[in-house]
Amino acid sequence: MERSDEEFARVVGQYRAVIYKVCSMYADSGDELADYFQEVLVNMWRGWRSFRGECALSTWVYRVALYTCVSFVRRKSSRPRSVPLPVDLGIEAEAERAPMLRELYRLIGRLNRFDRALILLWLEERPYAEIAEIMGISKANVAVKILRIKERLKRMSEE
Repeated sequence: MERSDEEFARVVGQYRAVIYKVCSMYADSGDELADYFQEVLVNMWRGWRSFRGECALSTWVYRVALYTCVSFVRRKSSRPRSVPLPVDLGIEAEAERAPMLRELYRLIGRLNRFDRALILLWLEERPYAEIAEIMGISKANVAVKILRIKERLKRMSEE
């Protein structure tokens, strides 16, 4: 099935907030967040025409975003310092809307990468079956891990 540029633009618009949230889990600064966001969009564009629809579109977007951010973090130490682009991606307003979410994200940021991704998908109200498919674990394992992560976050917030 041939996928159009217009469809891609609609998908980006539809999932922009999701991509932002995934990127914010891994970025240490606003500049880094913009870099991650841009890198996710580039990788989505590269894979757009070959997306076969074997999984839900939302699953594909999450996978691309998660794998891109994890790869970006791994490469970060070997990359030269980036220069911020003067492009408004519309993500600054998202960051300013909810101070409580920023605190939650700060706590989530202290989790390991796998747990961060897992809790982010749960916060996005993804079904356990989809989370399991994205993360490569069983549905039962998803439930157990989410319970443990929530308990850990509660303890961290009480510190």
